[in-house]
Amino acid sequence: MAYQVLARKWRPKQFDEVVGQGHVTRTLQNAIKQDKLAHAYLFTGTRGVGKTSIARLYAKAIRCENRKSDFNPCLVCPSCQDIDSGSSMDYSEIDGASNNSVDDVRALIENVQYLPTRGRHKVYVIDEVHMLSVPAFNALLKTLEEPPAHAIFILATTDPHKLLGTVISRCQRYDFKNVPVDVLVRHLEVIAKAEGIKFLQPRLPVKLAELGKGSVRDTLSIFDQVLGLSENNIVSEESLTMALGLAGTSALKSLLTSILTGDAKGTSSVYRQLVDENIDLKKLCDQILDGFFRMIDQIDDQASLAQDGVIAPESLRDITVAELFWIYETLMKDFSWALTSLNPDKVVLVLLQKVSLRRSILSGTDRKLGEVSQLGKTEAGATNAAVIEAVEQKKIRTWGDFLGYLRQSSPATAANLEHGNLLAALDTNSVPLTVHVGFPMEAAVFKEYIDERDVYSKIKNHLADFFETDIEKLNFRTQLLSVEEQKDKNFKTKVELDDEAQQSLEEERRQRILNDPFVKEAERLFNAKIDKIILKDQEN
Repeated sequence: MAYQVLARKWRPKQFDEVVGQGHVTRTLQNAIKQDKLAHAYLFTGTRGVGKTSIARLYAKAIRCENRKSDFNPCLVCPSCQDIDSGSSMDYSEIDGASNNSVDDVRALIENVQYLPTRGRHKVYVIDEVHMLSVPAFNALLKTLEEPPAHAIFILATTDPHKLLGTVISRCQRYDFKNVPVDVLVRHLEVIAKAEGIKFLQPRLPVKLAELGKGSVRDTLSIFDQVLGLSENNIVSEESLTMALGLAGTSALKSLLTSILTGDAKGTSSVYRQLVDENIDLKKLCDQILDGFFRMIDQIDDQASLAQDGVIAPESLRDITVAELFWIYETLMKDFSWALTSLNPDKVVLVLLQKVSLRRSILSGTDRKLGEVSQLGKTEAGATNAAVIEAVEQKKIRTWGDFLGYLRQSSPATAANLEHGNLLAALDTNSVPLTVHVGFPMEAAVFKEYIDERDVYSKIKNHLADFFETDIEKLNFRTQLLSVEEQKDKNFKTKVELDDEAQQSLEEERRQRILNDPFVKEAERLFNAKIDKIILKDQEN
């Protein structure tokens, strides 16, 4: 038997199988129960939410010869089977996009006059009815208003605003809703269980549902596409991202973190890597916008943000709500024209760098090009030269110095490593050279990024170059630490240690200011005490 796509295989056959449109199905079932059938219905809603499926299901229930007690069709009587096989003389599905002329409508009207061959009703479903021409609508109006007693029309459209008001006024209108993500997730889980499909990560059905954007059909079509790249019906994040041309969770997280923390170089590095991997640019822009929307939507629920795995809550520590709104609004406006520009990949890169440098740009503190050039020759150049010279002279052998070295060529990778730390001191004389890096549970996504095959291989090469050892004599591994293991080892990440060091320096500066003789004299003269000190580099 030929393969049948999920959207067709799981098309609802009973009212209770319809996903997310209970307000419509209950009303239609009550109409059958009370024998109060309208002569014309209008089903409106976005694509893939069940308009045509419910129209066909309703037609079966109306015409069924052995209707069930809950007013569902029996599916086995000749009338039900004729509709399924497409051979029914009393049920017609018409595509309004390709049968939109006056002649097409006149042929329909002539057919309407004939009595049904079986049962009491003939049902006509006109899909994409807004595609009918104005003359065709006018020809249909009289029949819609006063059809034969046996005729029922069901009009379906994704764009009711294009319909004539005279058409709408002649129909009972039902507005179909976009299906919520949680409802789509439950539907995917039911299908996966029935089809023997396994999700390796619990977040994957949610991701599929979000990509479906409220459409059952689109969600199942995307699911089918992912299954095409999944072996043995096992869906992983890798198969999902590869099949759909999406950025992986770890790469997306690094990109969003770089934007939030103002790391323009890191933003550029991660973005270029994604472009090199042929990630669909429009989908990447959608993912970036979705990430920032999630931050805004869940700004007061840091736990949920952490569970999503796409945003590091600590990267929001110094970000204001107004700043998030500005980033989202700016990217939303700019992406719309960037994607249609002559060089969309370059334009998007510049836009991402712009929002990364937003604070210096908006405050007017960004340096002139001449100053940047001079800095490159002095401060930055001296730093790089010092690192390179020290490496050549075999003076640098610490983990922190290696991260500084790595930051020059791969800032995103270095930033991810800093969310962990060494579990044992480096012994550069040992063979093999063992580099054992631990990560706390809340930093699991950073470990996942490091463990990706390409990233892991690059880090090993950098370690071998930096410590001047053969890659075969290098033992590099990562480990996820439980809460108990962190306490036992008194473990702190590089980021945490750097934060503590920074706070210690700031406190020293505050104490020097408080103990300054001039400050003490001012307090004496004004009979006052300084209760707050704002350091210049802490000002917004």
